[in-house]
Amino acid sequence: MLVRIWGSRGSTPVSSQNYMRYGGSSSCYEIISDAGTRVIVDAGTGIRSLGASLLKSLPVEVHLVFTHYHWDHILGFPFFVPSFIPGNKIHIYGQRKGELSAKDILDKHLMSPPNFPVPLSIMGASLSFTDLDIRGEVDFGNGFTMSYIPMNHPNGVIGMRFNDNGKIFVLMTDIEHISDEDPDPALVELVRGCDMAAYDCQYTPDEYPMRVSFGHSTWRAAGNLMIQGEAKNLLMIHHDPDHDDEFIDQMVIDANAEFEDDGVIFSAAYEGQEIEI
Repeated sequence: MLVRIWGSRGSTPVSSQNYMRYGGSSSCYEIISDAGTRVIVDAGTGIRSLGASLLKSLPVEVHLVFTHYHWDHILGFPFFVPSFIPGNKIHIYGQRKGELSAKDILDKHLMSPPNFPVPLSIMGASLSFTDLDIRGEVDFGNGFTMSYIPMNHPNGVIGMRFNDNGKIFVLMTDIEHISDEDPDPALVELVRGCDMAAYDCQYTPDEYPMRVSFGHSTWRAAGNLMIQGEAKNLLMIHHDPDHDDEFIDQMVIDANAEFEDDGVIFSAAYEGQEIEI
């Protein structure tokens, strides 16, 4: 299984010479199974570059999963060029929000006046939509599955566990922990024994008390979750737009120092990163 990072920034994209190492594009992740099934998680601004990379191998078939619909996770969707090209197949998954389906949110809110001039109907690719339950599993075939559960975040979000014939990657963006020391048992099971977990570490432990209820977490909560789940490799994601490269470097140093004796290994996701699992 191959994981590619196309956007690891949270809240809003940023651009500055001080953000070159980790990148400034907002949330977008690509997971490719060993059999070649391609899943994209979220359509932040990072999906624009992902789409450009797919133009080299048309036609394409992709599964696009939305964890939720906040701006930093959907803003790039109108700029995902493969969705405009006939012959491509885009399977879209997302939870309903009240009376609104994923299609409604993209069509009636994101891609409609006064927010955007081009309607969803102009997209030439074959678009299919699947409403996700509160929790469940999607079987992509050939031993590649995605199980998902609800997590704590304003308006709701799902955390995902990808299993490619025993290779496990967990993606937990936009989560706010309830307790540093006693993680939610459901989250413990989500990460249990995984090869790598990508977790929302937007805030430092010192910053978090001033940002309670914002919907994001810390590397300390992530580390304690990993210990409970008997997992080792933690990828810090959803970087705060106010955290430049040096700040994130220090976060990684601090996290590894605190959890060195527990065997949890922290690294920070960066735009363009490829991870073999």
